[in-house]
Amino acid sequence: MGRRLKAYGVHVPVGASIATTSTTDTYLQAPKSGRVIGIKFSSLAALATSDTNYITWTVVNLGQAGAVSTALLSTADTNTTKATGGTAITASSSRSLVLSSTATNLDVVEGDVLRIRATATGTLAGAVTVPSYSVLINASGA
Repeated sequence: MGRRLKAYGVHVPVGASIATTSTTDTYLQAPKSGRVIGIKFSSLAALATSDTNYITWTVVNLGQAGAVSTALLSTADTNTTKATGGTAITASSSRSLVLSSTATNLDVVEGDVLRIRATATGTLAGAVTVPSYSVLINASGA
């Protein structure tokens, strides 16, 4: 018989919108120890791809004292809205962000603080309204 997956999801609303010319940070605490197996983004607004005006997402595990900086996402352009390598945002749909290929970077301990950052380069074509994130953690063990 296979091992049962004990997954915990955390849904984090960001606020009114992602800033069109700067950085928007969102913080959450890991509810359980385990391995992050998915991070999703959604918004009520669409945003086209552009190599001049785009969003880059990063997620960093700050640990419990804020002294760690382990990257949970791939640093490739797949986690952007760039025309070369990124993806547009489709209104009212879910977008999976690409996780780090280093498996141990995805390990979290209950109480770790994760910072989700959306950085606007240039000036976005429009407001990315009512953004939210979902983080799924496999608490069955890393």
